[in-house]
Amino acid sequence: MGSGLVNGGDYFYNNLSFTVTRYNGIMATDSTQCVKKSRGRPKVFDRDAALDKAMKLFWQHGYEATSLADLVEATGAKAPTLYAEFTNKEGLFRAVLDRYIDRFAAKHEAQLFCEEKSVETALADYFAAVANCFTSKDTPAGCFMINNCTTLSPDSGDIGNTLKSRHAMQERTLQQFLCQRQARGEIPTHCDVTHLAEFLNCIIQGMSISAREGASLEKLMQIARTTLRLWPELVK
Repeated sequence: MGSGLVNGGDYFYNNLSFTVTRYNGIMATDSTQCVKKSRGRPKVFDRDAALDKAMKLFWQHGYEATSLADLVEATGAKAPTLYAEFTNKEGLFRAVLDRYIDRFAAKHEAQLFCEEKSVETALADYFAAVANCFTSKDTPAGCFMINNCTTLSPDSGDIGNTLKSRHAMQERTLQQFLCQRQARGEIPTHCDVTHLAEFLNCIIQGMSISAREGASLEKLMQIARTTLRLWPELVK
């Protein structure tokens, strides 16, 4: 251990801690005190977990009202880590938007494109999936995209255009579904499916706003049932 040790005491060397005691001029090491110090693994950044936490924040407060400090606190990640992964707040929001579409919107829309279902059953299942999402206890009330669209300022720039474009996809998906069912003969050929898709999309927006204002799942389901009762008139 070298000649520098002249007295007993606690020492640290090569990640080992040990106690040296002097007995009658002879130094002895207490082996029972030898313990290897663990350095601990560096914390690994969990991208998906961070996106889910950021999603709830954007969902509740909107893009513009959510600060980087809010995101750092919610995700538990340091600002440099978020910047390294997403470049900036806008990059993080875009990643969150993609995750929302994968986790929620795509699953809702999958209810429409099931060949075995009738057009009315497919729409009923779609409305039910949307209503359950809008009133879930696991996420803020309403639709993520609609909530964010309604809180954007007129000068929101690129992020506003991205949100509006993604939200417009919902209406186009409904139109695609209706076109397919019209081709199968379930919707009369004289029916304007573009206008019908616009109407159904307005119903979805109304359900989102109602959920945001505290409407229950049952209330949203009643809106859906009323809409479907009107179906024969809508396709005339």
